[in-house]
Amino acid sequence: MLPDRERKLLRILINYPSPVHKSRMPDFKRLEMMTGRKRPDLIRGLQYLEDQGFIVWPEKSTTEGIQIIQTEVLEKSTSRKSNIDYWTKY
Repeated sequence: MLPDRERKLLRILINYPSPVHKSRMPDFKRLEMMTGRKRPDLIRGLQYLEDQGFIVWPEKSTTEGIQIIQTEVLEKSTSRKSNIDYWTKY
């Protein structure tokens, strides 16, 4: 399980590239704005994600080459159980 700050950073990296943003990663300035964190803190977060195997970050001075490897940790694993039995059987 990822810490909240790194999970938020990974979620931004996954969702940001789109046709609206010309399918590119957000730069450090945009990440600072979106997360409220400063550049050194973002670099530590990105390094943590790389160490844990969630991203590949070849060029440490920019976010351009970041590639997402693993996203399944972010998927919800618990399914909600219906409480219909309570209303129909009791």
